[in-house]
Amino acid sequence: MDLGKLFFCGFDDFNEEAREVIQKYRPAGVLIYPGVLSKEYLFLDFMNFLSRNGRFIVSSDHEGGQLEVLKYVPSFPGNLAAGKVDPVFTGRYCEMAGRIMNTLGFNMVFAPVLDLLSEKGSAVVDLRSFGSDPEVVASHGMEACMGYFKGGVIPCIKHFPGHGKTADDSHYLLPTVNASFEELWREDLLPFRRIFQSRVKTAVMTAHVKYPAVDDLPATLSKKLITEVLREKLNFKGLVLSDAMEMKAISENFSVEEAVRFFIEAGGNMILLDNFRDLPVYYESLKKLIEDGSIEREKVERSIKIVDEYLSALENRFNSGLIAEVAERAIECTRMRKELLGREVVLLVPSNKNLSPADTTGDDYDLIPEVAKRFFKVRDVIRYDIEAGPDDVDGELIFDFVVNASKNEQVLQAHLSLPSDRTIYFIIRNPFDAKFFPGRSVVITHSTKPISVYKSFQHLLGRCSS
Repeated sequence: MDLGKLFFCGFDDFNEEAREVIQKYRPAGVLIYPGVLSKEYLFLDFMNFLSRNGRFIVSSDHEGGQLEVLKYVPSFPGNLAAGKVDPVFTGRYCEMAGRIMNTLGFNMVFAPVLDLLSEKGSAVVDLRSFGSDPEVVASHGMEACMGYFKGGVIPCIKHFPGHGKTADDSHYLLPTVNASFEELWREDLLPFRRIFQSRVKTAVMTAHVKYPAVDDLPATLSKKLITEVLREKLNFKGLVLSDAMEMKAISENFSVEEAVRFFIEAGGNMILLDNFRDLPVYYESLKKLIEDGSIEREKVERSIKIVDEYLSALENRFNSGLIAEVAERAIECTRMRKELLGREVVLLVPSNKNLSPADTTGDDYDLIPEVAKRFFKVRDVIRYDIEAGPDDVDGELIFDFVVNASKNEQVLQAHLSLPSDRTIYFIIRNPFDAKFFPGRSVVITHSTKPISVYKSFQHLLGRCSS
């Protein structure tokens, strides 16, 4: 059995460890966090990697308003504000956001939030709710789901059966909602019911919240809530995800084995992990529980089938990955001395200066040190004036980022005066500069962009595939 399909993993970084985890355990779900999204070169490389490694459900937490992580999607006043106007505006925003996400390579979004706003509720809900009126939340939730679906991403509605009636935050402890099932059915569950009745394609995320009137276990681990209420009473046949299992509501009250066993036995399908580094432990626990009979194989097989249905229905575009592909394929290297690459590095970085009114590349240079530190131990960063060239510098290994040196003899000589046996020249702007460095180690990126610098470092270290 392909057990990796039962996991949805969060990635706050994209590095060799992340590559190895994906290739070894093959999680079907990839949740991309701000740690990757805030560094565009990492995001582009991640999408390029995914495009080469199969089919994935790729999601973000971008809801608009209180929780926004995708800089490419315009900021939105949020659900609480949207709940005060016609639901059509919610649908239009979600369609726009969905189209942008789809273009970038996402095919799911962990939204909309269907939790009701309560006067005594927690800040974990607040602005994420469309309001206190179940009918209003249902109307906006419906428009949001249809908008996302039109935009090309599957909505994942949350947090079933409702997180709004508690003042506690499940990130920190296990909340309790002391409401009767009749009250839950009439209020908190109404938005879920309406969306299921519409048959728009969604996934569902469970709440790490206890509802004693129904079960002593939190919803995420409750067979009564997932199978008897969600599957049977509400007739939902689709994909059920847990909220992140590392949240303290679960992790401080249940062992890994208990959380895995209860969730799968309850009828859940995909275990969401906040941190991809936790996948090996959860994966091995699931494997052990199946082998010793603590989890029914039939339930695992049924969950894998549901995940496969979603994987088949979802489009993997990975359009943004082509940007990393272009950067990677454009790199040229000459006379590279690999033995130098294990040494401390001195970076010679151009000053932040645009060279023409039709030039916005100056800011690109500011990111070179950040990118370099992902791959090398950087001893020093020296900024030099593009019009004067670098001063004399000493170091075990020097990375000299060259900008239009051949246009200025003084600048060219300054670059050439660096120790040739310990300097690697990165020609990041004018490829004709390269001919003035004969017999030296040269990398031609044909671009100033951080993704191109990033790929040039990967190329030096033998980590590029093209």
